[in-house]
Amino acid sequence: MEQNLKIDDIRDEIIKFKNDIYFQKLESFYNSKSLSQILEISRRENSHSGFIAWLLNNTESHNLGSFTIKKFFDILLKFSNEKLKNNVEIYNSLITESYDIEHLSIEREKSINNVGRIDIYIELTLLISNNLHHLKLIVENKVESKESKDQTLKYFEYFNTLRKEDEIVVFIYLTPISTLKLLELKEPECSCKEFIQINYQSMVDYLIEPCLNQNISVRTKHIIIEYLKSLSQPSIDNKIEGNKQELIMALGNEERKLLTSFWNKNQKLILAALYAISSDPDQEEYTRNTVQDALLGLRSTGKDYTKYIFKGQTYAKSRLVLAVIQDYVASNPNTTYNQLQIIFPNTLQGQETFTTATIAKQKPSTRNFIKDNEIIDLLDQSIAVSTQWGLGNIERFVEHCIQNGITITLAQ
Repeated sequence: MEQNLKIDDIRDEIIKFKNDIYFQKLESFYNSKSLSQILEISRRENSHSGFIAWLLNNTESHNLGSFTIKKFFDILLKFSNEKLKNNVEIYNSLITESYDIEHLSIEREKSINNVGRIDIYIELTLLISNNLHHLKLIVENKVESKESKDQTLKYFEYFNTLRKEDEIVVFIYLTPISTLKLLELKEPECSCKEFIQINYQSMVDYLIEPCLNQNISVRTKHIIIEYLKSLSQPSIDNKIEGNKQELIMALGNEERKLLTSFWNKNQKLILAALYAISSDPDQEEYTRNTVQDALLGLRSTGKDYTKYIFKGQTYAKSRLVLAVIQDYVASNPNTTYNQLQIIFPNTLQGQETFTTATIAKQKPSTRNFIKDNEIIDLLDQSIAVSTQWGLGNIERFVEHCIQNGITITLAQ
């Protein structure tokens, strides 16, 4: 659809675009910088950790008391693993809020010799049914960079070794991953699988926005709104420590509704613009590739449930590609990385049919099959196959396979 617009159609769509009330509201919002953007700290982990620690502290100037830490517990309960559920008394008390907070202390950048610096360290004492329970919350916050040197494993080993019998330690991994991706995860993305992974969107939905409905001062409300704005402002040009930034960290409810309405009314023009950017050689390669991924995702969100049969097994699109390449390498164990690229070139996918396992694991989001049983070992390298396959490029891949004697048929 986006490729078929004529020049007069594009002009008409742009005129409607500029007169759209949703466009005018969004233009006003996104053309004004938040304070953190002006200070160039909107994507700094320390800045976000500082705000979160301030908000969770029941003695801080926001005067929200224990409301915020209780809301934080709600997020942990929503995404909690079995470790938290094992203590039935505390788990049920947190759900029903049948507890009193006797003590709460929060420390930023807590340094532990030979272990590291904890982004946010929280100690709590809860009174439940006249009994005191001691909790420690260890928060590892990753805004842009990936976890380095198995940091979460070090934290878990350290605190698990020193943990007292009457003490509960909860390990938390906070990232800007979308809620949809977070819910799809089988395990947290960090090295230590004992962590509970949460995201910034859940912080907005269950903690930060609810604060605005409390009896707070104008100053506190302004601080929270400014922070929400820093999360929703797109950032695609700057780099931090060599890593490309996530486009948007989280969206407020009103912004989400406004952007959805804007998309619904201007979908044709937006798609045309994305296509133009994805095929423009003057655009930065990263930008082109990112937009191509977006277009591929949009094409693949239609109700297409086509399945393919390969060697007696039925596969969806991306799993088919993984199975074919795994089978080829199993039959040709001496294949090198360069040789496999000749057999299954990147042009099949449009950007990257596969890459090295090392590179795949360093990406800001999972775009490759990177589980242990999905990594493919070649003669000179381990690789991870792309997961980004839709209607357009899967047909190209299947046709290529058939031309090279690999039998793939449509499932009925």
